Amino acid sequence: MATIRHESRIFIGKVRRLFAVHFRKGYVARQLRVRQGDCLQCGTCCHFSLACPMLTRDHLCRVYGKCRPKACRVFPIDQKDINDVARCGGVCGYGFDAPAATKKGG
Repeated sequence: MATIRHESRIFIGKVRRLFAVHFRKGYVARQLRVRQGDCLQCGTCCHFSLACPMLTRDHLCRVYGKCRPKACRVFPIDQKDINDVARCGGVCGYGFDAPAATKKGG
């Protein structure tokens, strides 16, 4: 059963990602350069707080290869996002090179 604290963390993560995608484009670009792996299309991130309306009954994204919102295309942006997936019981196919992901600048 989800706790208020858990739901709050997941919601804050959604807001953080939305903000980053629109107002911290440099940070997002740097993070994507050090991100490794592939999406497992498990749908865990699509069920954060509210289930995405683009999911089919089989938990697949209807718009995965077409017109996904930018926040979905760049997920996960950083290790915090992968931690959110783990909190929800999932395993993300992506990872980050820890030393490079924490560098400032360039």
